Amino acid sequence: MSDQSYLLEIYDADEFKGPNPLLMTSKGVINGPENTQYLILETQQNASSNGNSISQLAVRAHYNGDTISRIQESVSTVGIAFLKEEIEMESSRDYGFEDFIFWKVGKINPKSNGAL
Repeated sequence: MSDQSYLLEIYDADEFKGPNPLLMTSKGVINGPENTQYLILETQQNASSNGNSISQLAVRAHYNGDTISRIQESVSTVGIAFLKEEIEMESSRDYGFEDFIFWKVGKINPKSNGAL
């Protein structure tokens, strides 16, 4: 489900600068800490938090029982994290807590057929 479009609304976005919600594009799924899958999202919109530019985020299901396919297919609450700057995304490896900066909670809304 690569290159799927999403709107990502960021809750409690006091230090966030940019459009909210952000228009994002999926770039794949990676395995994170505690056997949790993360959807990697990229944006071309200008956005930053505390002076750090945002181009790529990792989101996971926020509620127990929700799955990666649920957040890819329906409006869902998600945990939002940054991959640390020195970390490169590779779908063939597993990532640990030390690879992420856990940031916010938000809502993801998948868009189909370019209908934004």
